[in-house]
Amino acid sequence: MKKSFYRKYLLILLLGTFLAGFGFFSQTYAQDSLSSQAVQAENTEFPQWGYYTVRRDLRKCISPICGGFFIKQNNLKATPCADGVFRNECYVSSIDWSSLNVENDQLAKVQSQTNSRLILRGNLVPEQFDGFGEFGKLKVKEAFLAATNAPAKGTFVALKDNGIVCVTTPCFSTDRLVLNKPNSSTVSSFDLSQVGATPAQIEAAEKAINNQGLIAVGRTNQLGDVDAINGGGVNFVATQFYLKVGL
Repeated sequence: MKKSFYRKYLLILLLGTFLAGFGFFSQTYAQDSLSSQAVQAENTEFPQWGYYTVRRDLRKCISPICGGFFIKQNNLKATPCADGVFRNECYVSSIDWSSLNVENDQLAKVQSQTNSRLILRGNLVPEQFDGFGEFGKLKVKEAFLAATNAPAKGTFVALKDNGIVCVTTPCFSTDRLVLNKPNSSTVSSFDLSQVGATPAQIEAAEKAINNQGLIAVGRTNQLGDVDAINGGGVNFVATQFYLKVGL
C-alpha cells in the first residue's frame, strides 16, 4: 500500500519533534499523564486518568456501611477499590469536595447530579472509622456535567486540539485520548450535533477542545478512502459531552 504525501509529512515532523526533545509525550502509565501519538506544536498535556461515574447508595443501614456512593471508572469493566479488589463498582463512604474550585451554588448543583450526568476526576483513598474499619473515600479534583439528558453511548474520551495546522484535508488536528486507558489517536473532524445541546453549549464545547480539552463519549467513523492521495479522514461522533464545572 502506497504511503500518501501527508503521511510522509507527518512522519518527518514526528522525527524532528522527537529529536528536538519537546512537544511529544509518552508517559502512558503514570497517573495524570498523556499518551499521545500525535505530532504536537505545543504542550497539550491532558490528565487522562482517574475519571468516575457516581451513583448514590440508597440502602437503608447504618453509616458508614451504607448511605455513601458507588463509583465506577469510565471505560473499565472492573474498577480497583480501596481494599485492592477489582469490582464492577466500588463503594465509598464519602466524597471529599474540598479541592473542587467552584462556587457554593455550583457545588450544590454538582452534588445533586450524582448520576450518569456527572463525571468526577479524583483519587480513591482509604478512610478509617472507629468500630467499623476502613472504607474508601473519593477526593475530587474536577467535576464535569453532561450537556443534555441524552444517553452516553460509546467510548469516553477527551478531545483536544494538538496544534497541527494543515493546508489541505483531512487534517488530523484533534487528539482523541481514551479516559482511564493508555490509548490515544487523532481524528480529522468531530460531530457534536447528535447530543441535542444548545448553541451556547456547542460553543463552550468547541472552546474547550481548543484549550483545556473536552470530555465526550461516542464513536469514530472512517471517512473516505484511506488509500487516496490525501488519505481518508476519521470523524468522532459524540452521543454526549461533558462541560467542566467551575474554573
